[in-house]
Amino acid sequence: MLIASGMRINIRQIEAFRAVYSTGSMTLAGELMGVTQPAVSRLIRDLEAAVGFLLFERRGNRLTTTADAAALYREVERSFRGIDSIAAAAAALRGRREGDLRIAASFAPSFYCLPPAIAAFRAAWPGVKPTLRTRSSPEVLNLVALHQCDLGVAAVPAGVAGVDIETLAVLDVVCVLPAGHSLARHKVVRPEHLAAAPMFMIGEPSPLQQRIGKVFEAAGIRPRVVFESSYSGPICALVAQGRGVAVLEPLTAYAHRHLGLVFRPFEPVIQYELQAIYPAGQPREERTKAF
Repeated sequence: MLIASGMRINIRQIEAFRAVYSTGSMTLAGELMGVTQPAVSRLIRDLEAAVGFLLFERRGNRLTTTADAAALYREVERSFRGIDSIAAAAAALRGRREGDLRIAASFAPSFYCLPPAIAAFRAAWPGVKPTLRTRSSPEVLNLVALHQCDLGVAAVPAGVAGVDIETLAVLDVVCVLPAGHSLARHKVVRPEHLAAAPMFMIGEPSPLQQRIGKVFEAAGIRPRVVFESSYSGPICALVAQGRGVAVLEPLTAYAHRHLGLVFRPFEPVIQYELQAIYPAGQPREERTKAF
């Protein structure tokens, strides 16, 4: 209900006036609005009573508009154009909140970071369907650089062509020990402490693994590697069984704390940088920035 200068006008009356003015017929206006001709006539009578002047005149079987009706119609159309603009803006906003969000991520963030983030995103953006492709870090880079994914999450080197990189978190690599292990007495574990220990290591030459290898090499220590895996999860499970020790990225390590593992800082410090990866030079959609 619109109340101005004592007038009580509702939107249904304005819709009836607009329909009658544009069709020149109470009957056609009723069909346009999905109501009967008598209902339209009643709405027009109520509107005329509210505004205090005649809007339409009957001349035989014809319905003619008054000069006042023409002036009122111009104001009504101006208002409805504003409503149409609002509706168009709302439709555009809704369009940005619908569709797909293609994510590529390496193993650790896929398993231990992204599930709660995806759940929170789905609650805030229910019209967007996220998809997750779990790959090695180099494959994540390729998927994003080739525009096959909107966003990547992985630990990758800086200065890679074809992508823009934003740091999400910087964490320190840790030494992972079974409960009760003798090395747990150290507040910090160094390469020389691990010289004789059976070690589990990542077998694939990732940038992080290369940095770990260089630290041992600089200390003159050749690790006694008894098991290799392409993923840290099995390594954590074997450490928990007391079969050896490991130096690992912290996401997977801490995710397995329920196994009773012991964590110690590793020195020299090796940083694990988790990054968001975007196609280079591309504007980021609202859904991507929100995620």
